[in-house]
Amino acid sequence: MHADPNDMPAIRDMLHDILRNDPAPQHLGIQLGDIDQGRVVMTMPIADHMANSHGMSHGGYLFTLADTALAYCCATAGTRVVTRNAEITFVAPAHSGEAVTATATRRVSFGRNQICDVVLEADGRVVAYFTGQGTTPPTPRGEES
Repeated sequence: MHADPNDMPAIRDMLHDILRNDPAPQHLGIQLGDIDQGRVVMTMPIADHMANSHGMSHGGYLFTLADTALAYCCATAGTRVVTRNAEITFVAPAHSGEAVTATATRRVSFGRNQICDVVLEADGRVVAYFTGQGTTPPTPRGEES
């Protein structure tokens, strides 16, 4: 799936199409918000079953939201990406009933790679800070155009 990175309506359509066909974010209730070149906002409600034994959102769910926002942010360049490397720092707990918003911003592009920062917030406070590297995989043999 490709789109001209200078055609924001086409980029928005592409990202919404990706989300319609992306089962993990759909299952978690992740919604796509603002989309700009190199910036995406996504939101995920924290359900009771997402809590850990401490009564806080399990870090894996927060990581999944941030990783998803990274991929969609990188895709604003007009092509599919996969995560190559990522790191998250948990700052404060998110609780059941809260919505966590992930704001992903591309910081640098080089070759097939992009580095993005993702800030996760709930009720106006930062709950996690994530940085990751997305890469455009090589075109599989037989799919060259």
